[in-house]
Amino acid sequence: MRSITCFDISEPVLHISSGKFTAGKHWRHKHMYHNGNFEIIIMIKGIIHLQVDDSLYTIHENEAFALPPFHNLHGYQDSPEHTQYFWFHFFTKPNGMKTLAIDGNSPKMVESLFKKNQAVLPLQFKLPNVEKVFILANQILDVAKNNYFTSMATDYLLTTLIIELSEEYFKMVVDLPISKEAARIDSIKEWIRANLSEKLKVSNVADAFALNPHYLVRIFKQQTNQTVIQYINQLKLQQAKELLLRTNLPIKQIASMAFYSDEKRFMKAFKENINLTPSEFRRAYTKKFLDSSNFDPEVPITKDTPNYKQRFES
Repeated sequence: MRSITCFDISEPVLHISSGKFTAGKHWRHKHMYHNGNFEIIIMIKGIIHLQVDDSLYTIHENEAFALPPFHNLHGYQDSPEHTQYFWFHFFTKPNGMKTLAIDGNSPKMVESLFKKNQAVLPLQFKLPNVEKVFILANQILDVAKNNYFTSMATDYLLTTLIIELSEEYFKMVVDLPISKEAARIDSIKEWIRANLSEKLKVSNVADAFALNPHYLVRIFKQQTNQTVIQYINQLKLQQAKELLLRTNLPIKQIASMAFYSDEKRFMKAFKENINLTPSEFRRAYTKKFLDSSNFDPEVPITKDTPNYKQRFES
């Protein structure tokens, strides 16, 4: 059996606190009790070892962990130094969530839970695509720290993140049949990801799969609606955006790590595709903060707050 939570998203959740945490030496998660609040953890790198009541979990890079209320939580083993993750605590409206135990062999039952006004998250799952999730997570931290005139800005963004996570899970659950051509393109994409470099060309990809370059370009365009070169450039920009958000490395170094031949070429490509310079993109997320400096996980979180009463009890 596995745990799955359904969220009523007919109105936004109520954000309580959030952050991006980086572990030091010999760190493990402190003890917490989720007294009515939900927590989502999104791993950036490293590993967290968590005990939830009597069950043990290990959360790896690019995994999401969605823990319902009324559970005890603590680390049962140290995490590697520099382990990093986003965390979000929030409330839903009264009766705005339900947690179900689902048979692992019932994908149709899980699929039926996805509805127009209902998002669905399992306790733990691997994120196939992290780019949108990481950008949304950084936006939430930035808006929460900037003290907007209304806290609803953070609530709506956090609800959007829940929907995005649910969409990624939905794609895994549905697992639509794949054609022979689509399967071959998926293999080609994986090869490109694994062999991405400054000098990678269409001819290199074609040679790796014993295909005529013109034929490769044609079938790739048919299946993906983009050219091979466009896909290669998309991966480079994705790498660059993640480095800009995750690190404080200089632009020149990021250009090299994202497989651009020089800094000027990188900056031109970034501006043309993102409509921001790399520095402008990075500055959009300058308000990121750590839980160790702004939030004590040993302080209990309750619904006895002005925000909760104003939203749900008025």
